[in-house]
Amino acid sequence: MKSSSRRDMQAPNLPRELHIEVPAVIEDRADYSMSSWTGLHLENQNADRVSLEQALLRRVVLSQSRLPHVRLTDVRLEAVDLSGVAMEGGRLRRIELVASRLVGIQLMEAYLEDVLFRDGNCNSAIFTSAVFKPVRFENCNLSRASFEGADLAGVVFDRCDLTSADFRGAKLEGTDFCGSVISGIQVGAAELHGAIIEAAQAIQIVGLLGLHVKEMDEGIDS
Repeated sequence: MKSSSRRDMQAPNLPRELHIEVPAVIEDRADYSMSSWTGLHLENQNADRVSLEQALLRRVVLSQSRLPHVRLTDVRLEAVDLSGVAMEGGRLRRIELVASRLVGIQLMEAYLEDVLFRDGNCNSAIFTSAVFKPVRFENCNLSRASFEGADLAGVVFDRCDLTSADFRGAKLEGTDFCGSVISGIQVGAAELHGAIIEAAQAIQIVGLLGLHVKEMDEGIDS
């Protein structure tokens, strides 16, 4: 059984009725709650300490926005474009991001609790020094993503592409990589202590650590 399974995580707590929100501009310290955002184009926003609680976002474009210290609580995002969005120091709790575009998103020093990423493009995402408690990535493209110095203890990477991802200095105790592509990841032996891999990945890990496996010749007398 995978660690940090879905039943161990809390889903967003969304009310049955949400009011429609159509903001033209997102302002500093704006507080949005119990709202539904659909089909909005809000590129290049610049707002500090925005709060979004109990909300549903569908087909919303927020690309290239700067939203430092954003607080998202009980939010579901479907087909949302967060490419290049800077959310350093953000706090995300009980969040689901489904089929969304997060290419180059910046979540440095962020805190993520009960967050599910599913079917997302997170290529080159930056999670440097972020804390994940607990988090699942399912079927996501995380190639060249940076988790340098992040706390990923118990995180599950299920069927993800982690090609050339950076895990230097990360905490990987109980982190589950089974079923994911890990070729070319940047990681050391110390970081891998306690990580969970499958047998087929072991030879890749050995290669990443600069070790060579020598097969004993068959038929040699003992």
